[in-house]
Amino acid sequence: MAEMEVGLQAIMSFAALEKRIRALEQAVSATGKQCNCRTGQRTTYHSAEELKKLMDIRCPAHGFRDLGHLKWLPSGLPLRADDQNLCSCPPCPVRDVLQGRRGPLTEAEEEQEEQRWEAENGTSSDGKFRREQALVEQVLRKYEYHKRRRRRTHGENAL
Repeated sequence: MAEMEVGLQAIMSFAALEKRIRALEQAVSATGKQCNCRTGQRTTYHSAEELKKLMDIRCPAHGFRDLGHLKWLPSGLPLRADDQNLCSCPPCPVRDVLQGRRGPLTEAEEEQEEQRWEAENGTSSDGKFRREQALVEQVLRKYEYHKRRRRRTHGENAL
């Protein structure tokens, strides 16, 4: 008799599990929404403008899109492959080489890239860089506010 009860409990347990799985599958297929969050991953950007564009992309499943760890990159380095269409930087031969779009730079291109790098990242660009980083800070504050609000509203594991 005890074996029969254990077997009956196992069947009922299995039936309950199957029912819960079916309900989850229906919920997922009903929404048809796929998450595009990057929790635990790195998202790179070159400027406040690009960061804003990245943050404007909503997650179909959550509404708010978690971008994971945000990291600034100099304009000579490529963004993630799926974000390259958001890059607002002028064409860059070094980026093209790093993305496998072309072969090595010519001597003239190397000189031009050194000059561009110095103009963009050298001491003469400190003021412009600080202004850009101030804009980035504004955008990041807004992002963090929405991220905290989303977690408070939907729980810590919402994203």
